[in-house]
Amino acid sequence: MPELLYMVAVLILALLLDVGMMIWMRRWLTRRGETFAPPDRAVTVRGYYSPVLTWLKGSLLGARAVGASASDAAPAAQRWLRSLTHPLALPALLFAAALLVYLTTRLVGLENWPIYFFTDEAVHTMLASDLVWDDFKNYAGDFLPAFFENGGKYNLGFPVYLHVLPYLLFGKSVFVTRATSALITLLCAGAIGLTLRKVFRLSYWWSGVLFLSITPAWFLHSRTAFECAIAVTLYSLFLFFYLLYRTQNPRFLYLALIFGALAVYSYSPVQMVVVVSGVLLALIDLRYHWQNRKVALRGVGLLLLLALPYLRFVLMHPQANYESMRALGSYWLMPLSLPEKLGKYLLEYAKGLNPLYWFLPNQSDLNRHLMKGYGNILLGTLPFFALGLAAVLRRIRLPEYRILLVALLAAPTGTALVALGITRALVMVVPAALLTALGAEIALKWLEKRRLPPHALAAGLFVVLSLVNVFMLHDALKNGPTWYEDYTLGGMQYGGKQLFSAVLDYAAMHPEQTVLVSPTWANGTDVVARFFAPDPMPFSMGTIEGHLYQQLPLSDEMIFVMTPQEYDKALDSGKFQEIRVEKTLPYPNGETGFYFVRLRYVDNIAEILQKEAEQRRYLNEVSLSLDGEPVQVRCSLLDIGESFVLFDGNPDTVARTLEANPLVVELTFSQPRDIRGLSVIIGSATMRVTVYLYAQPDAPAVQQTQTLSGSVAAPEDSIEFDQTYPAQIVRLEFYDLEQGEPGHVHVWEITLR
Repeated sequence: MPELLYMVAVLILALLLDVGMMIWMRRWLTRRGETFAPPDRAVTVRGYYSPVLTWLKGSLLGARAVGASASDAAPAAQRWLRSLTHPLALPALLFAAALLVYLTTRLVGLENWPIYFFTDEAVHTMLASDLVWDDFKNYAGDFLPAFFENGGKYNLGFPVYLHVLPYLLFGKSVFVTRATSALITLLCAGAIGLTLRKVFRLSYWWSGVLFLSITPAWFLHSRTAFECAIAVTLYSLFLFFYLLYRTQNPRFLYLALIFGALAVYSYSPVQMVVVVSGVLLALIDLRYHWQNRKVALRGVGLLLLLALPYLRFVLMHPQANYESMRALGSYWLMPLSLPEKLGKYLLEYAKGLNPLYWFLPNQSDLNRHLMKGYGNILLGTLPFFALGLAAVLRRIRLPEYRILLVALLAAPTGTALVALGITRALVMVVPAALLTALGAEIALKWLEKRRLPPHALAAGLFVVLSLVNVFMLHDALKNGPTWYEDYTLGGMQYGGKQLFSAVLDYAAMHPEQTVLVSPTWANGTDVVARFFAPDPMPFSMGTIEGHLYQQLPLSDEMIFVMTPQEYDKALDSGKFQEIRVEKTLPYPNGETGFYFVRLRYVDNIAEILQKEAEQRRYLNEVSLSLDGEPVQVRCSLLDIGESFVLFDGNPDTVARTLEANPLVVELTFSQPRDIRGLSVIIGSATMRVTVYLYAQPDAPAVQQTQTLSGSVAAPEDSIEFDQTYPAQIVRLEFYDLEQGEPGHVHVWEITLR
């Protein structure tokens, strides 16, 4: 029922937005005596919209509401029907119909596809909920913050506020969370259509809505609650109002700046796109800005005002942007020279402009961000895109075409800071849809010259594009669940709604049971659990791992919800004499995705675990040469690399323990050597490093312990002793503080000094 009410509310609001935008544009332009029509057919705004408005008033309010008698209703209806043949009435109706097609293909089956619902979507509603209940403060205590923390980094902002009202009105549900974002993206479709109508003066301007809608990358992401779709929508509004500022009225600059700022506060990769767009637009339109310097100066003041929340955020969290870049593994934080970094940036930027990436199916993006068999932009639209790009280059002297080229060139600037990825490059769909519609206009005008009726061409184009929308929706709902059959953490991360619904039902039927749900199938499963479960949750998050390596309490009152990989691991361990499956949940392809299992240890579990612990502490012995001197090296068992890579002088080779934490490395020299410290490359980890120095094999040890921290930008750290010590045996223990035992400890290089 909440989903039905929300869908009705969305449709009503969409209608109000559509009609409201038309009425606002009509009144605003009518007051200035401007027109809203192609150059070759100057019809006033009132004349353009009066058939639609008259019909709306007559239908919704009744004939008397518009000053007509009941006897006039039939002639009024006849006049309206005749008005549909007017060459400017049909595009308006097709625009409204295109928006309806767009919204319908966003909302139908919204909970079923995309098939995943994980933390990147659930977190917006959860942060909105926490914001309300924490007196509009974030987890750091900032009142009305510009950004919110997610997964240890600040990368969410304005979209959280957009989810506050839907949460308060309708609560938490997959449909409400996704439909909120889908409704916002309707503004992107509207902005593209109106840009083509008002700025580029196209006859088939409404087609931009449908060209955007059938763009596969947008088709998928506009059906999710990812913040990238909202940020792209805000950027499209920024572009729309800047074009109006440049071609219609300077006062539209204020709206352009507001929506540009909101885009900056929505998604970090779009920040770079907005900044680059703003700088380029400031330069290419410098003369126009000077001609309208009063408005431009007020715009600068508004921009400074809009930047205050960002400045406040930077002052309160000075390391936040650095930590976000570090978490993404950006090469800008790596120990590279500036020319190397610039070279990498240009390479990633060029990839973002490569038509092969956009129009052909690829496997470089994560499967959950792809529609199998489709390019990120529909291949069939490539000829229109090429025609549109040619038109832009041919008319580059006109400001609107220069601005569109700026948007195209700025689109990959954000993703190039890290690596090409469709979510970070999604803003490309805005200039792509505009260019495609421009190209389609050129092709259709050519057909008009062959005496094909414009109305027939318009109707045919609408039908074809609408059918493509319907086909894509049908394909996604029917075949999408099995396009990619890796449903685990590295794949689709499937199971949010399905798993927690089943867990809640099971917990309600067995309140005396302790239910432990594995978090390993998705990122941030604790957030997803909070989204679906009441507070307090009637289950706990946990895995079988602890019971495999330690003798922990285990009884028939405990039920483990585990993945197939964990279930197989439990079966193969030989540590359980009884593994009883109570219930299973299937993946979309029919294979078992989750097991509800009861376990019982074998009788000799203590002996098995003790033997495994001894094996983990076993040191493998090899001989190697260090600084020209033969050295005996004893090292923990490794599953990546060999012990010699720790001393090969290559910072790109890594050694990783099989299960041991700490990693133990013991060096025995033929003669004592002086040691005053060491440096070690540990990557982005925090380790407690303990050094034991033995002057002779039977001498007491000198012990030094220090906690080292590394990062992507500075993966190397060092220990300096209080003096120089002679040592024939050096024992090093690297304990990763972010893991337990067993664990995988990574070390790239060790250098004794």
